[in-house]
Amino acid sequence: MANTLHILNGDSTLALFKQTSIEGETFVWREVLAEGPLYPDFNSDEFWEERKDFMTSFFDVKPEEYDRDVYLPFQAINKKINEFNEIVLWFEYDLFCQINMIALIHWLEDMREPAQTISLVCSGKMDDSGRLYGLGELQPGQLEELYQKKLKLNTREFDFASDIYRAYTSAEVDDLYTYAIMPSDEFWYLADALKSHFKRFPYTNSGLTEIEQMVLEFASEAENRNQLVGKLLRWQKYYGFGDLQYFNTLDSLEPLFDDSETLKIKTEPELSSAIKSLDRNVKLGGAYLNEWQFDPASEELVKVIS
Repeated sequence: MANTLHILNGDSTLALFKQTSIEGETFVWREVLAEGPLYPDFNSDEFWEERKDFMTSFFDVKPEEYDRDVYLPFQAINKKINEFNEIVLWFEYDLFCQINMIALIHWLEDMREPAQTISLVCSGKMDDSGRLYGLGELQPGQLEELYQKKLKLNTREFDFASDIYRAYTSAEVDDLYTYAIMPSDEFWYLADALKSHFKRFPYTNSGLTEIEQMVLEFASEAENRNQLVGKLLRWQKYYGFGDLQYFNTLDSLEPLFDDSETLKIKTEPELSSAIKSLDRNVKLGGAYLNEWQFDPASEELVKVIS
């Protein structure tokens, strides 16, 4: 076996990682599994077909770009994964990273050799400020300090991650609630990330997701779309999304505006009617938004009664 493989959460982390003295080969995982549908059989042909279809439509990525940046690099690593003594996963506290992290741990459960060590480095709370930090916000020395505190994953962690992956990719998404109320000593930020995931489903009392509600709230304060998206980026805590995801959300909410460029919101009763007309025939993980709603009172997902 060779030395160490570091699986990094993004290119900004890679740029910082190169400034450290940490040795080993690097691989950047560029998928966005927290967005769109997720097939339960990770790394199957169906998994990749579904992901490519989503990424090329939602993010306007060309098929050849997806193959070059995501699919082919992963398959290259997949073929030689057992050549490494240790595999270290580098991820952050937010939903974006936590779903990517869980999926890769689930994959490694079946791929790893008994002699391999699988470890996790996860950034978040770094000081007493109450702020949560992404890996790309740290200094090279802080990355080295996190590396020294890496967590070795054992059978319990692999089983836990796989259970969550199966629940996240299930059509019966309410099974995830168990893990959101069961904080893990190993996966410190996962419960809060899952709670944010629940809020991406329409609320029972408004018909809007949390992000959509914040779009309407900030629309009354923002002068244009760029300013509104900037407010969303500063507001988010556990989502970890980029500006493109929020611009896509804003595009999907166009029926709620009389003028989406000037952010003029419809008035009642047209607004309520427009909310009911929003396209909910989309999947997050394994569940459709038109089949589940978030109950803010119980903080659970409940099945829509047709």
